[in-house]
Amino acid sequence: MATGINTAGTKLEINTTGTTYLQVKGFTDFSGLGGGSAAVIDTTDFDSVAKEKSMGLPDEGQVSVNLIFISKDAGQLAVRAARGTRAATKFRLTLIDGTKYDFTAFVLTFERTGGQDDVVKASANLEVTGAVLETAAV
Repeated sequence: MATGINTAGTKLEINTTGTTYLQVKGFTDFSGLGGGSAAVIDTTDFDSVAKEKSMGLPDEGQVSVNLIFISKDAGQLAVRAARGTRAATKFRLTLIDGTKYDFTAFVLTFERTGGQDDVVKASANLEVTGAVLETAAV
């Protein structure tokens, strides 16, 4: 029987200064990691007997994260600040087994939502620039 990686204990961190990462509290789920695509380049010429193509550079796309909104959490404040400065910012997502995903992204959105009989929630869309570096668990 196969067992997967439990999501409990997954952490999202934002780089605030040099090598210092700050945990973003209230993190509940993510999507889009590794979901980007690459352009297809047409290399067909008059000698071709069918379409010929090559792959362009990979685009890592966007990572979406959902949070329980904590207005005074330093990590969430740093994400909101990164959106305000429009600066490319380093992030790290760490799974419970120790696998790490390091990437640089622009914070495109930081949206707050609320509903009846619920807590205020937030979501952020991170536009990845460059490659996502995966460090496997040991």
